[in-house]
Amino acid sequence: MSRKADVIIVGQGLAGTTLAWQLLNAELEVVVLDREEETTSSRIAAGLMTPITGKRFAKSWLWDLFWPEACDFYRELESRTQTRFFDECPMLRLFSCEEEHQAFERKFPDISTLVTTTDPGIPSHFSTTEHGGFEMQGGRLRVADYLDCSRRYFMSRNSYLRESISFEQDINIFADRVELPRLGLSARSVVFCQGFQSELPRCFEPVRFNPAKGEILRVQLDHECERRILHRGIWLAPDDELFARVGATYEWKDLSSVPTAAAKDWLTSKLDQVLQVGYKVIDQRAAVRPTMHDFRPVVGLHPEYQQIGMFNGLGSKGSLMAPRLARFFTENLLHGTPILPEVSLSRWFK
Repeated sequence: MSRKADVIIVGQGLAGTTLAWQLLNAELEVVVLDREEETTSSRIAAGLMTPITGKRFAKSWLWDLFWPEACDFYRELESRTQTRFFDECPMLRLFSCEEEHQAFERKFPDISTLVTTTDPGIPSHFSTTEHGGFEMQGGRLRVADYLDCSRRYFMSRNSYLRESISFEQDINIFADRVELPRLGLSARSVVFCQGFQSELPRCFEPVRFNPAKGEILRVQLDHECERRILHRGIWLAPDDELFARVGATYEWKDLSSVPTAAAKDWLTSKLDQVLQVGYKVIDQRAAVRPTMHDFRPVVGLHPEYQQIGMFNGLGSKGSLMAPRLARFFTENLLHGTPILPEVSLSRWFK
């Protein structure tokens, strides 16, 4: 082989990109392969990091561990790449009814440290304010910008190739390495970080995906709107003074990447319940999230074939979880450090 690396990463979405950075931070030689699809779940993702979610006001899983590490990770990369793609930002959660408000009051003792105020000053251009709400501190990763600046950095190190590979045709597995003869590459390990529709090795057959299609809108507002990210059945995330993104739907039957009128109607109906200012839809996008059957990510090497790994299934909280989980994977590769059982690839082979 003309070039040797420590790890070959297949897929430069959120998972593959973050794993590549953590491996590079550990001074490993990395080659990232990506087929450069225009629309992927990573590229249309809102990148929201929300501490309190759902109708039950649940604290995001392992928030106290994931959040500070994500902030430090993205800030360091912004400094290294001289690019802005991460913001710590306040989020406004509005109650849809009095019953929801009362449920929050019951839950409040458990989540009080995540709430910045229960008197958040709700702007008048929101039409559903009578039940109140609260503000929480969260974050937003502009995922497409993060992926683009990372790709430029990988290319500057000769660590990136635009390639679409077939596991059966392009990868040879040996006891101590993998080889990709067509590309003149060899490495200790190859890690698959692509979505569920990609060809995976047969040895990953026990791993069960539960993919969900998601659609989002980009809207232009008639007047400048609230700068905080809004949550009320949907989310409304401002891009600049008059533009915002709205999401998101969940669909488990139609797994195409084709936007639908039904999703647009549902999102606009929800938005109409929230906004009093006018708006127009200027873009609609759809992609399929590679979520897993048990709704936990997949991290690690195959229990039998240690030359092959997977980092996938990050779902809607991928921006929050990716830095820490990618570090777990890196430490496992270098030192054999155990990966959390809840996310370990090995859980699918018991």
